[in-house]
Amino acid sequence: MPISKTIKTNRITARDKLSDRNGWRHSIYSPSAPAKDYYKGQWKDDKKEGKGTEFTRYNWLYEGDWLNGLKHGYGTLSRTAKDGTTFKSYTGNWLHGMKHGFGGHWYQNGDYYEGTFQKNKKHGFGHMSYGTKAFYRGMWMDDYPHGKGVLNQANGNTYDGQFFNGKKQGYGVFYHFDTGQLQEGVWDNDICLTSTMKDICWRQSAIHPTPYPIPIVSLYFFLSSHK
Repeated sequence: MPISKTIKTNRITARDKLSDRNGWRHSIYSPSAPAKDYYKGQWKDDKKEGKGTEFTRYNWLYEGDWLNGLKHGYGTLSRTAKDGTTFKSYTGNWLHGMKHGFGGHWYQNGDYYEGTFQKNKKHGFGHMSYGTKAFYRGMWMDDYPHGKGVLNQANGNTYDGQFFNGKKQGYGVFYHFDTGQLQEGVWDNDICLTSTMKDICWRQSAIHPTPYPIPIVSLYFFLSSHK
């Protein structure tokens, strides 16, 4: 008859288990000074989990939710400059360490994006304000405008139509507000293949209305005087 035997837990394993960090604590876990990573917050089974703040040796600051040692939930990522000024980089939802869901991203060149992310990339519906004062509002895929969207250029001209990998592709309408005209047609790789031009009703109020070779009124007086 088999004899049951109690398996003793290894003493080192038991001690390691007792030393696991759980609850609210803080730890500096970089072996080299002066560059250190710092974390203060909640732990579970020796991993960051719950609410916590992390400051890395590369001057990145994260404040928010953690799960299984990764950014997960809602949180804000910021960067600290040499003069001590902190610049916000991203605030929003995280999934397993990646930007995922709804959030806002500030770029160093002055651009700002607000919308949905998927695995660190702009994906879904979002609004991008560019440092050049242009802005885009519409669908994104893999960090590029893709699908239906509206692009307002810095000079006020606006394209409303389809995009593919960041470029105008397919049917669209381009409003030339500076000249008072509307261009409706088909684009391929940012180039208009075919289109029709129409005057907008307030064309004469445009900044630089397109002049015609023979204005209609001038043509009328010319024909009248030569009858």
